[in-house]
Amino acid sequence: MFALPTLYFAQEEKPKESQTAKECDLPKDFKEPIKNNRLKKFVAIDNGVDEKEVTIIRAQNGFGSGIYTACVKGQPIQYQKMGTVFMREGKNPFNNAK
Repeated sequence: MFALPTLYFAQEEKPKESQTAKECDLPKDFKEPIKNNRLKKFVAIDNGVDEKEVTIIRAQNGFGSGIYTACVKGQPIQYQKMGTVFMREGKNPFNNAK
């Protein structure tokens, strides 16, 4: 028989928003890891903001692919690149089912 402490069940989960908000809390002297104007333009259009409001905070480049994290209005959003195409992480551009 297992006996679990009562406090285990009483723990509260912290909302993800507080963790993600900290991720976009950048110092004033922060420099973007890459200069990619095409990515910034795509993210700005995708989120309906100006390019100046987009900050790239993380970049992992591979051969013909990459994963990027950008901050838009204080929220981090992940994008991936396949070939020359950028898309939001987790979205399937080939899924046309309605």
